[in-house]
Amino acid sequence: MILGIICNRKSHEIDTLQSVNHTYLRAVEAYMDVQPMLIPATTNAEQMINAELIISRLDGLLITGNRSNLHPSHYGADETPAHAPFDRQRDAASLALIKAALEQDLPMLAVCRGTQELNVVCGGNLHAELHDMDGRLDHRTPALPDAADDDTAAATIYAARHRVSFAENGYFQNLLNTDNAMINSLHRQAIDRLGDDLCIEATAEDGTIEAVRHTKQRYCLGVQWHPEMQTGENIISAALFADFNRAMRLAQH
Repeated sequence: MILGIICNRKSHEIDTLQSVNHTYLRAVEAYMDVQPMLIPATTNAEQMINAELIISRLDGLLITGNRSNLHPSHYGADETPAHAPFDRQRDAASLALIKAALEQDLPMLAVCRGTQELNVVCGGNLHAELHDMDGRLDHRTPALPDAADDDTAAATIYAARHRVSFAENGYFQNLLNTDNAMINSLHRQAIDRLGDDLCIEATAEDGTIEAVRHTKQRYCLGVQWHPEMQTGENIISAALFADFNRAMRLAQH
C-alpha cells in the first residue's frame, strides 16, 4: 500500500527544502504496513497540482502538521499578525489534496495544521490565537529551559500536557476502550466553527475541539495533537496508526 505524506517548505541556507519530520516516518514504519511517498508542496502559491491524479495513485493520505498556519483568506478572514507565519505553497497543495481525497473517499489522517485544513475544506473556520480567549488553556508549544540539549528539548516540547475527553460511543472511545487520555499540545490555532459533515470526537477540558471525524467518508480523521510524537509512551498512537492501516487495507477491497 502507498501512503502519501504532504511536505512543508522550509528555508535552508541559500535554498528551500521540501521536508517531513522523521517522527512521522518512524511512526508509519512502526505501526503501518505501507510505502510512504512524500508529496512536495507547490513551488509557488498560484501553481496547481494535479491532486486528482495523485490521489488516484494512493491508498491513503497523511496530512502533516507544521509551524506555519493556514492563510485566513481560505476561510473568509482578514490577515493579521496573529495569523502568521504562513506557507501559501503548502496551502495550495494541501487543500487541493484534501478536496480530492474527500471526492475519492480515500482514507485520510490529518494532524494538527492538517486538521485545521480539513475543517476549512469542509466549510469551517479557525480561532487565530486560542490562548487569548477567556477560559482557554495555553495550547502553544511550551518554552524550553535555557541551554536545553536535544533530549531535554524533545521531552519538554512533546510531553503530554492536558487531557481530552472522547465522544460517547465515538471513534476513540471504541478504539481505545476509555473515555479520556492525555495528549501533547503544540498549536496556537484551533477549530472555531465546525465544518460540514464533521463530528467532534475529542475535546479538551477548556472546550477546544481536539479531534474530528468526517461522517460521510470510510475513514477520515483529524487530531489536533501530534500522535507521531512519543508513539511508544501513550495509549493512542499505536492503535490510531494501526487502525489507519486497517482502513487503507479495507479500502483496497
